[in-house]
Amino acid sequence: MTDKGRAELTFFTNNGTGEVHLHTTDVNLLSTSTMSMLAKELQAKSSDIAWRDILTHVTGNTIEFIRRGEPAEEIWPTDENVETRYLVNPLLYLGHPTVIFGDYGSLKSLVALMVAYVVQLPYTNNCLALGTLAESTQCLYLDYEDDRRSFARRLGAIQRGFGEASMPICYRRMTRALSDDVDQIAKIIADKDIKFLIIDSLGPAARGNLNDPEPAIKYHAALRELGITSLTLAHNAKSLPGQKPSTSIFGSVFFTNLARSVWQCKSDQEAGDEEATVMLKHMKANLSRLHPPLGFKFKFGERDISIRHVDISETALETELSLSTRITAILRGGEKSLSNITAILDNKEETVRRTLYRMAKKEQVVKVGQSWGLRQR
Repeated sequence: MTDKGRAELTFFTNNGTGEVHLHTTDVNLLSTSTMSMLAKELQAKSSDIAWRDILTHVTGNTIEFIRRGEPAEEIWPTDENVETRYLVNPLLYLGHPTVIFGDYGSLKSLVALMVAYVVQLPYTNNCLALGTLAESTQCLYLDYEDDRRSFARRLGAIQRGFGEASMPICYRRMTRALSDDVDQIAKIIADKDIKFLIIDSLGPAARGNLNDPEPAIKYHAALRELGITSLTLAHNAKSLPGQKPSTSIFGSVFFTNLARSVWQCKSDQEAGDEEATVMLKHMKANLSRLHPPLGFKFKFGERDISIRHVDISETALETELSLSTRITAILRGGEKSLSNITAILDNKEETVRRTLYRMAKKEQVVKVGQSWGLRQR
């Protein structure tokens, strides 16, 4: 039963030789007229049973059970290690909601489809620098933006790009808000043993005024009810003219607060170019440290899309990296002076100096005479 009073009821009767299915229906338990009509329908099928009394009893007990919620329980401390578990390391926490957000054209939908293919195959020895479970994880893709034909074409192109086995991914075209459709989705999850859910995308899946907290709270309550690993694709918040580009999800801050992990997706692709670089930057982490950015190179052929891992510091997106990360990449080529590092970064010398000394306190770099180098581990 949902918080709106809807429930699926199945009735059986015993004819003396065993149970016989009598009726199945989806009803609103809070609607007096609906329950009255159901009682009449059941009475016509089996007149010797007091259906009104039974339905009153079912309604009362069900509503009371839902209102009570889950019971409180005593939990004792354990000696288990605090260890983060991943469906895809480091991208997806196992059993928790993750959000990837970005501008239109950032290729986040292709990233999600890439992840779905990798976890369901499973593609453990991949060229993406992503860790996966050894067993296949069934995926359900909820599509609010496109159609099954486009989905099938993109899935086929990615499969041919990897050159691995072809397999189906469970797909559902969506028109209703996730919270309004949670019962039907839960049935699909149970019937097909789904363990990973992708929602493309957040706006139509949450509905309402996304700047209000209520849509975000209802959306994440639906994800919590479904109880499996999820990846939601979302759009970037808009920036006012003259402001720096936004680094947050469009809508209420609760879309970020209630997710356990949030990644920003950015891409670099020239018009007409057959290649694109995609960077995923970790913006929020509840169950681990913030992970370094992930980089992928997409190459678009006539019939395939090949994808491989790429070091962001060697691409045009390297300016999106933190200063310490860029300095680390520079020093991999050998020791350099402060002035050399500053010139390569095209930054203020004082800013670079402060960053180097912070890195030295963390034992990431060491000063050797007038030069700086990476500390040997």
